[in-house]
Amino acid sequence: MIYLLALISIALGSTGQFVLKLAAGELRPDSGIWNLVYSMISLKMVFAVSCFVFSMLMWIFVLRKLELSIAYPMVSLGYILVMLLSFFFLQEQVSAAKVGGTLLIVAGVIVLNMK
Repeated sequence: MIYLLALISIALGSTGQFVLKLAAGELRPDSGIWNLVYSMISLKMVFAVSCFVFSMLMWIFVLRKLELSIAYPMVSLGYILVMLLSFFFLQEQVSAAKVGGTLLIVAGVIVLNMK
């Protein structure tokens, strides 16, 4: 159950990163500081921040049950999710190097969680 909670927390953090990228594209930094501040108050920005907050709250519960040396490497699984979201929804390119690096991350997480 704690691993599921960890995965949900990681997924929320990754979703927050993805939505933050979308919200950042809508910012208006050229039109003055107040317009920039007002443009940061959007539904996407609120959703992204909410994802981060809920992710953090869940992560606190994960850290109560798992050793930090086990739990923290699992956060790197978020790189995989962000890469997939970027590929499918932002049409970002996925190179062989990105796939290879991602597979190394997955292998590392598996090795760290073996008992």
